[in-house]
Amino acid sequence: MGIWDNLFGKNKQKKSHNSPFLPTEEDPLDIGFAKNFTKKGGLFLYVESKDSLIQNFQNICTENTWNPSHILALNEELSQQFQSSYIELNSGNLKSFKAAIIGCEYLISNTGKILLSENQIKHFKLTDLPQTVIVVAKLDQLVRDVSQGMTLLKNKYATSIPTNITTLKIKSDSEEEKGSPELNSNSKNIYLLLQDF
Repeated sequence: MGIWDNLFGKNKQKKSHNSPFLPTEEDPLDIGFAKNFTKKGGLFLYVESKDSLIQNFQNICTENTWNPSHILALNEELSQQFQSSYIELNSGNLKSFKAAIIGCEYLISNTGKILLSENQIKHFKLTDLPQTVIVVAKLDQLVRDVSQGMTLLKNKYATSIPTNITTLKIKSDSEEEKGSPELNSNSKNIYLLLQDF
């Protein structure tokens, strides 16, 4: 009967070229991170110049009716760059500030989380920080997953690996609705200023 099918043009079922055993094609790191970060509620600002970095920071302050002095920095360079309050304390009430501005070690593409260490948050726990965090990062800090980030971290600080390594995650709307206890842990409202210059 196969010959008649060929002669009369019976529709053949198209075979799928996608094997369930082949790995799925992944997004580039920046696209994957942006999707995961924004899907969870993170606010993402792509910055192409130093002027636009400062302008975006000022827009965040205006949007939230903050003065830069209401924002703490645990890094003197960031404090000077954004004219925010520099905190050198080993203890104190950081939550009295409206937000914190910090750098990061790496941006984790497959989860949308942000890898931090003592270099950004000193010895403080994430629960010590204000509920809103502004993260300043660069495109070359994007990594595929936590494993790659940890490997690069160990290579970067080969002689003295930093302590207080953790991931910062976004406080999602579903957590707010459920009254999740994680709201008091490392879940924060996050603005990301991603520099490409």
